[in-house]
Parts: sequence; C-alpha cells; structure tokens
Amino acid sequence: MPKSLLQSFLAACALLVSVSVMAQTVTDVPLSDADVKIKSSAQNAAQKAAQKTAQSAASDAAKKLPTTEEIAAERARLERMRAALAAERAALEQYKADLVKRQQEAAAAEAKAKADAEAKAKIEKAIAEKAVGSAGSVPPPAKDDPVSIKNMSPEELQRQRQLAIARAKAIEKAVAAQKAADAKKKAAAAASTPQTTSPKDKDVATMKLRRITQNKVRYVHLRDVAVNYGLTFAYTKNKANKVSGAVIYDKTRKAVFSATYRDGIVNGVQVYFLYSMLIKNSEPYISEVDFLTCLDPLLRYKTPVKLGMKTIMIDAGHGGSDPGAINGAHKEKVYTLQIAKRLQTQLEKLGFRVIMTRTGDTYPTLQERAALCKKYKPDLFISIHCNSSTNKTPAGIETYRAVPVGGTETKGSKVKTEKQSANEFDANNSRLAYEIQKGMLAATGGTDRGTRHQAIYVTGNATCPAVLVEVGYLSNEAEVKKIASPDYQNKIVSGILAGLAGYGSFLR
Repeated sequence: MPKSLLQSFLAACALLVSVSVMAQTVTDVPLSDADVKIKSSAQNAAQKAAQKTAQSAASDAAKKLPTTEEIAAERARLERMRAALAAERAALEQYKADLVKRQQEAAAAEAKAKADAEAKAKIEKAIAEKAVGSAGSVPPPAKDDPVSIKNMSPEELQRQRQLAIARAKAIEKAVAAQKAADAKKKAAAAASTPQTTSPKDKDVATMKLRRITQNKVRYVHLRDVAVNYGLTFAYTKNKANKVSGAVIYDKTRKAVFSATYRDGIVNGVQVYFLYSMLIKNSEPYISEVDFLTCLDPLLRYKTPVKLGMKTIMIDAGHGGSDPGAINGAHKEKVYTLQIAKRLQTQLEKLGFRVIMTRTGDTYPTLQERAALCKKYKPDLFISIHCNSSTNKTPAGIETYRAVPVGGTETKGSKVKTEKQSANEFDANNSRLAYEIQKGMLAATGGTDRGTRHQAIYVTGNATCPAVLVEVGYLSNEAEVKKIASPDYQNKIVSGILAGLAGYGSFLR
C-alpha cells in the first residue's frame, strides 16, 4: 500500500479514537437533551468520515494491485523465458559436445597422418638401405666434414659428386621397383577378390548377331548370343545321343533350350518361350522376339530402362458375383482377397504405397480394374489368382505376363499382331514374372509350372509392368488345404516380396 494512503488511513483511525475519547469524557458530565443530540450527531459524523476515508484508501490500494489475468500473463512470460533459457543451455551443451567430437576427430586424423608418415618414412628408409647395400660399388655417404671437404682436390670432389649421383639413382630405382611390386600384389589381390558390382551389360543394338527367317519368324544365332553375353555354348543330347537342345552358361547364369518344346530353364526356373529352339543347317537359333523380350531380360544384370517401384496395385481376382474356381466350400475369390490383404499389409510396412482394386466381396469388371491402373498409374500391377483343372492331379505355381507382339500364347499358336499398353514393358514383365516365380518357389516349396504368356485383359491393358500369379490349384485336394492355411498364405506373400526385392535389384 502506498505511503500516502497509509497515512490517510492512520489519520482516520486516530480521529475515531479521539472522538471516542472525547465522547467518553463528555459522558461524565451531565448534559441536556439538546447537548445529547449534538453529541450524538457529532459522533455519527465523525464515524462516517473515518469510514469513508478508510474505504477510499482501501479502494485506491485495490486499484494498484495486479489482476488475476495480469498475474497469469506474467507467469506465462516467465515460463517462456525459462524455456528459452533451457533451450539455449541445451544448444550450448550440444555445441560443446560437437566441438569436443570435432577436436577428437581432428586429433585422431592428425595422429593417423603422423603414424602413416612415420611408417612411410621407415619403409622408404628400409628400401633405400637395401638399395645402397645392393649397389655394390656405391659406398655409403661420408659424414659431413667441412675440413676434409675443404682439403679435397677438385678431382676428389668430382668423384664424390658422381658417387652421390649414382647412389641417388640406385635409391630411386629401388623405390620404383618396390612400388611396381606393390602394385602387382595389389592387382593380384583384386583379381582374386569376388566382384561386388555387376559386369557391364552390352547394348542389344550393338550386338553382332546372325539372323535368318523361318515361316515368317525371325531367328538369331544362339552361338552369337552366347558370345555377346560371355557364355559358353553346348548342345544337349537325348538318350539316343541325338541333339535335343542347347545350353548357354557361365558360373552364375544358365539357360537351357529345347528343340522340341517351348519350355526351357533359366537360372533354375522353368520359363516358357514363345517358340522352340530351331536347328537349321546344324546351327542353333532362337526366335528374335524370345531373345529380346524373354532371354535378354533374364541374362542381363541391370535393366536398360529405369522404372520406379514405389506404388503397387494389387488385384484380388474375381469377387462378388464371380466366385472364381470352387472346390466344395473353397472359393477362389475368398483366398485371393485374403492373400492380397496380407500382401498389402507387408508392403505398407516396407513403405510402399498400395492401391487395391477391391477390399471386400465386390466384383469390379476387368475393364474397371484396367481403368483403375490407368487412373492411378502404379509402378507395378500384381493380380492374385488360384488355378483349377478338371484333372485333380495338377498342382504348383504359375506366373503369367502379356504376350509380346509377334509371339503366341503358351498354349496357343495364333501370332499376336496388335500392340497393347503392356507391351511397352515386355522386358520388365519378363523379369518381374521370373523373380516372383523364383521367390514363391523358394518360399513355399511348390511345384514349378513356369512363367507363361497368356492374353489376359488386366495384364495386357496395364500401364506398367504387370503379372498375374496363380498361387496353386484349388482342384488339387492337398494344395487347396495349403492355400486355405494362413501359414501357407504368409509363405506365398513372403515369396512375392522376395520376388519384388529381386526385381528391385534388377532396376538399380
């Protein structure tokens, strides 16, 4: 409370006290009625004046006190200042830590450089001593002796100069020889170390390949193909010792061809070619379309076309009014959606963007599925299906891709002449199908029924590399039980993921 207000308040209190004393004193003297009224009026007036003065002083004091909002604002300001100081203190501590770390790194680098220099000096000294010792007629350098040098004759000075030059040349020669030996050892060590990077692939356009045409189909010479990929060529023979096909191979790659059937084996995976191998005038040939769209993508280390792999569209086959294949209570549409959702979950955990053509028991038409692919422009399209046959025996995994122009379906003979959107990615379709087939076989232990070509609407009209996977046969009693099992579905998903990893390596 301000001093002036306090003084006013005390004065009012003193007035009340004095009035009370006066009143007490007066009460001892007999008063008339008029005096009593005057006395009473005086007392009331004095009390009111004192109360008014005290109230005014208290009101003025209250006006000077901060409000609750002002106190809260001040407290908030202090908290902000405290937080700012804490942040500055933390930044300062971090700066100190970084400074200490840089000083330690600089000291370590300086110590390493010093140690390297000392080691280099020791090596050069050892080499020099070895060189001087092997120089034969070159004597060791004499100690500096100004007197002896002063007393030397011009002829002796010249001789010493020549000896020093010879000694220097011997040392230089020995050092060069040691460096050459070190470089040779390093080269030998590098040659014995397995390569960590892939060899450089040749451009197909620069390859020299002999070509022929047979029944309107162009073929390339298989021996020439082997040469351009650094592979060894050999014929394969049947039990009657007759040529039945051919094989090209090296330590890591191998492709087997049949002169009778379309199916072959590339790096351990069954692959259906568009045409069987041709033997013409005792020379081996494969169709040019097989070479460009099927074999080359599987033999080369990296794709010549860089494509993305961030967004993947998953198509669960059938659905809604279309149950797909049925075996008792087992319906294809149920299992394709289950596997698709499991795959979606795993891909999203890995950071991929996933688009589903259906997430429930609905039936998007084939045209609608292709339209979704065109609309969202994914990097890959994977359609999940289950196989079926009237024969209960077949079992195993198949992976389909679009038929290239100039080729035929695996189970057909009609040559495709019209180009589809998927044919822009024939090479990538082939590698994607191969990698997914390979991954699923390893994960499930299923039967390899190969990568195939078929005119399927969703894969043929995809706007990105696309495959359709037949994960197994519902018509096979043993396999349908596996497909219905969550554990086996997880294996299927693991196989597809492994295939995508392999395909990703092909892209990088």
